[in-house]
Amino acid sequence: MVYVTSWDEFVGRSVQLYKADPQSTRYCMKYRHCDGKLVLKVTDNKE
Repeated sequence: MVYVTSWDEFVGRSVQLYKADPQSTRYCMKYRHCDGKLVLKVTDNKE
């Protein structure tokens, strides 16, 4: 799993994954109350 801390890099990689295979790309959003963070995951289950 690749962790990205920069929003611009995350958006770029997400768009790249979606353009490569829109049918298998999925995302998950989770709020971690203990950390006060919103965690976003985008995957195509290939990397």
